[in-house]
Amino acid sequence: MVKFLPLITLMHFFIIIILVIWSFSPELSMAQILKEERLRKNDISNKLKEPIFIIQPKNIRSEVIMMVPGAKQTAYSAGYLGELGVRLYGAEEFRSIYSGGWREFREAALLASRNYLKSIKPIYIKDSAGKIEYALIQSENPLLIGAIKTLQFREIFKSKFGPNLLLVMPNRSTILIFSADKNSLNVYKKTFYQMFIDAIYPVSREVFLINSEGLSVIGDLKSP
Repeated sequence: MVKFLPLITLMHFFIIIILVIWSFSPELSMAQILKEERLRKNDISNKLKEPIFIIQPKNIRSEVIMMVPGAKQTAYSAGYLGELGVRLYGAEEFRSIYSGGWREFREAALLASRNYLKSIKPIYIKDSAGKIEYALIQSENPLLIGAIKTLQFREIFKSKFGPNLLLVMPNRSTILIFSADKNSLNVYKKTFYQMFIDAIYPVSREVFLINSEGLSVIGDLKSP
């Protein structure tokens, strides 16, 4: 003879099963939420890590650097755009991301700067006779300084200043461009050097030349 459980017992059994299932559901939901949040943060982090080609005084500590041809005071550094702004790569982190080394990083950073170049709007400063003395570019975009390493940068100013350009970069948000063949840079040296001294994010006290051979340093703003 089959014995049936009392109705009250069956009800208790089903209630217990429901409670057990319910007790696990929040954990599963929370685990899924945490996983999705982690993936979202990783995605944002990867998007923020846009490579930045940094030029800065060589006495600023950086674990990934290359020397600028002819420079005594300035070096190239590898960086990226993080949540709090421009960050310098540590050596281990750099190697883990760029297995191809500096060459791979350089190409990625210059690609970003080439895209940025399309948006620059130089201001041309003229003398009393109405002739252009120099061009000024100012921007808070950290890609600005790295843009001078692109071939396209020279092309933008060739029609105004000729094939050889002199550049002064006292801080990360300022580039001053002169003709290398005929210029009045000496008149402004003291002013530009003071801009470098006062900079929160200094770039260089040196004077750069861009010509058909590339970028190099040919002088110092502090020199007479």
